[in-house]
Amino acid sequence: MTESRSASKSHNYYNLLPIPRKVEDLFENNITVDMTNYKQLYTIIENWLKSNPGSMDEKTCQLSFYMNCMKVYNKSIGDKLKHCDNFQGTIFKNLFQRLIPDFCLVDYYNSKLKSEESGLDLEFLPLHIVSIVEIKKKMKDEDIDQLLHYLQVVLDYSPSCRRFIIGIMTDFRDIRFGKVSRSNNDYDFIYEASKCAFKNEEEYLLDCLTKFFTIDPSQFGFKRLEQLPKNILIHNKLLGIGANSIVFNCLINQDNRNEYTLKISNKPVDKEIFIYKKLYGNKYNIIKVCEYVFLFRHPPGEFISKDILLNNIHIIWEQIKHAHRNNIIHRDIRKSNIIQLWNHQHTSSEILLIDWESSAEIGFSGEYNGTLSTASKFIINELTYKRHGNIKCLPIDDCISLMKMILLEIIPEEKYKNEISLEVKNGSYAGINFMYDQINDNYAMKQPIILKVIRFLETEAHRSTLKDDILHFYIDQCVKKSYCLCQWENQQLDIDYFDQLEKDLFSS
Repeated sequence: MTESRSASKSHNYYNLLPIPRKVEDLFENNITVDMTNYKQLYTIIENWLKSNPGSMDEKTCQLSFYMNCMKVYNKSIGDKLKHCDNFQGTIFKNLFQRLIPDFCLVDYYNSKLKSEESGLDLEFLPLHIVSIVEIKKKMKDEDIDQLLHYLQVVLDYSPSCRRFIIGIMTDFRDIRFGKVSRSNNDYDFIYEASKCAFKNEEEYLLDCLTKFFTIDPSQFGFKRLEQLPKNILIHNKLLGIGANSIVFNCLINQDNRNEYTLKISNKPVDKEIFIYKKLYGNKYNIIKVCEYVFLFRHPPGEFISKDILLNNIHIIWEQIKHAHRNNIIHRDIRKSNIIQLWNHQHTSSEILLIDWESSAEIGFSGEYNGTLSTASKFIINELTYKRHGNIKCLPIDDCISLMKMILLEIIPEEKYKNEISLEVKNGSYAGINFMYDQINDNYAMKQPIILKVIRFLETEAHRSTLKDDILHFYIDQCVKKSYCLCQWENQQLDIDYFDQLEKDLFSS
């Protein structure tokens, strides 16, 4: 799980250049409202504006608008309009992270989805969020980027059938609409924003603000999905937020004795279910719940520790190799995608590589949506210079990711791991390669074997000359001496072994 949002997309949301539009051009259909509600809310907002909200500080203004305007309009507005100031909900915090929106407009149609003991804020699942509202003290032109940031977060995790999301930002002198849409390739996003008003500001503000709260949610791009079965209930733990999915523990029929795992994805789950069954048959009893959700009918696993990872490299490699032999490359090999499963019946555990959502057939050429933090130099270079062009992924990329995953666990200085993570969050492809180059340069004198193996695999000529059988043999031999891969300083005898291994690959 989790390499921030979509693992190979840049999420540097600021300094965007949204396309300027008229408000009516942001909507796909003519804006239609319930005139009774429109007239009622228009009058309430008009009267509230006489309280001079511009003289209030930002927090007071937000609260006043919520309590003295929206709650006057609808006493039950709290079910739909969530005031997020200082809200500490688990899902909300993990979704928006450091920056949080002022208000979320929600449609909590799965309100009976959680167990009696659950305290999770499921109303903030992206599939429930209709729109975002931002209220500023004095709105500046560049503030629209912050709104677009929140909108992209929601759209990024929303089911792919949702094509766009629209939100508003206002200081109650002016108002601007922001829109984020999926591009035709389902990979990039399109940013649009309404122009500032230049005349009849108060009338324009009143009309736009009133329309926003009285139009149908579908006009913001919102789509209700098929409701989840009533017997499957999300319990009390958010197990993880990944690049494309959110995972919970769950109960069936309120049976607290057995917990299972429920994955809610932003993509149809058929592909991932197919891969699990192709690789493992019915071992894990995976059940499709609906188009974007599947149930892993097995107790939730635990993320593995560094020691467990390093002691089980051979098991992880066998799973990767098994996938390759079935013509599948994982493309997202990271420590957070490896879990330890417990079989309480047999009092035993197993290590499992999970999250096959980014996987592809060997030789697939297309948009890349796999890992960045452990991606091969070839892939990072392709992303750097081609910027989302078609990239051909091969088994050697999985092998490099395996080795880089080990490297990030054993490197003596934590700063390199943190810097790579930061470059990933910033979507800086060149920055990721630069950090790995720094590691190579700064530790070359120590001759760690893990760096030697990575350099060998990333040699440009080897991408085409190391055929799958030779590549697998090489990694087999490396893993047989996994203790050499897991220590920063090695004996000369071990270094000589790996030198000879490289020579022997091409002499046979």
